Amino acid sequence: MRKSLSINEDGSILIPKEIVEEVFGKAKEAVIHIRSHSLTLSPIYVDLNSGELPNILNQYFKEEKLGYLIENHFKKASAEGIQFEGDLSVLSLSDVLLFLSASKKTGCLLIETEKPWGVFFSDGHLVFVAGEDYRFSLAARLLRRQILTEQDLVEGLRQSGGKEPLKTLFATSGLTKEEFERERTLACEEIIFHLFEITSGKFSFHNGELDEDATCPLPLSTTNYVMEAMRRLDEFSRIQNQLPNLDAVLEISEDVTASTKLSFEEESVLAQVNGKRTFQEVIIHSKLQEIEAKKSVASLVAAGLVKVKKEKSDKIEVKAVLDEGERKKFSAVVDSYNAVFCNIFQALSVEAGAKTLVILSPFFKGLEKGNSILYGLSLEEDGSVNAEKVLQNLSQFEKEKREEILIRDLNELLYFQLFAVKNSLGPELEEGIVEMAKTLLGHH
Repeated sequence: MRKSLSINEDGSILIPKEIVEEVFGKAKEAVIHIRSHSLTLSPIYVDLNSGELPNILNQYFKEEKLGYLIENHFKKASAEGIQFEGDLSVLSLSDVLLFLSASKKTGCLLIETEKPWGVFFSDGHLVFVAGEDYRFSLAARLLRRQILTEQDLVEGLRQSGGKEPLKTLFATSGLTKEEFERERTLACEEIIFHLFEITSGKFSFHNGELDEDATCPLPLSTTNYVMEAMRRLDEFSRIQNQLPNLDAVLEISEDVTASTKLSFEEESVLAQVNGKRTFQEVIIHSKLQEIEAKKSVASLVAAGLVKVKKEKSDKIEVKAVLDEGERKKFSAVVDSYNAVFCNIFQALSVEAGAKTLVILSPFFKGLEKGNSILYGLSLEEDGSVNAEKVLQNLSQFEKEKREEILIRDLNELLYFQLFAVKNSLGPELEEGIVEMAKTLLGHH
């Protein structure tokens, strides 16, 4: 519904409180974007790495840090020693979490990357997630959403002397207890979904128990969080081929008006589109996580709100195609492998049901464009891969190497699936599936 606002004598516009709350929620500051024939207000973007913010946020972050929690709130089991360890490049995070959940473990899963992370379990349920990166703190979340301003945080520290930062944050936020716990839960979920972007690093599980007052009321089961994370990654893999080239220059469409409703992430991206910046530059300047920025660009392009202004002329190799003989030969190879993939998918579905995609999808996470013909793909509903997309990706490689690359990449997917079969169905059923694969693939 269109709402008219009167202009005051001094040229100012008074926006009623109910409209502000409808558009911004509890945000306290806004930025003005000049659009075609209109002005658009949106919550201001906060650069968490600028000025004094890192120091301010770190002071509020003290009680949420992984090291603090382990030292002050984690009671280690009497039996010392690592109970379960490995490498995420071999065993995916989804497999690790599902195993710990099914085993009803209580303790902490430590993930060693550039900055460590900890996932706390109680009887197989996720109860808290923590790290050492202040950008994932609750204070950072409230600041990004403009529930608090930088000045609010500074004033809170001044009044409390830096003591009991979580209590200070609650008092400063003006939120009810229920609203504050909700934001705390969402901050935890942000970390959970971020962890699924990690594809390498060591992990180890330590028995113990996190104090109840340090836990967070996470609403979903471990399995549901894994499935939601995999759904998001799968959704992102599906839009990869719809994205413009990284060096494509983006511009705003004339269709963007004051009434155009955008998400916070879309607004952060759109504010960086000026008809001069490339897709890569827009991602960097948006200061969003790469996946969120790319998803926002994809949705803006799909809605016709952002378009490609021009492409650099050095992308002619995209026109590469397979000749008729190659297409026929390689299509037969893909069909053979797809027959195996479908059989494996059906076998796993009997045991794992809806979790089958969760088990098999992690393979596609770490693939890089130009290195794998399976980049940008995901499993179809029957467990196969899209043959047309495989052949299109294959056409980008040198003609002499295409057959070798095709067999190599399809075998890598097959080996991953056989490993999943062994873990889920046992070695006996694995042997049967291996024999089936040999029969269907023949000499491949």
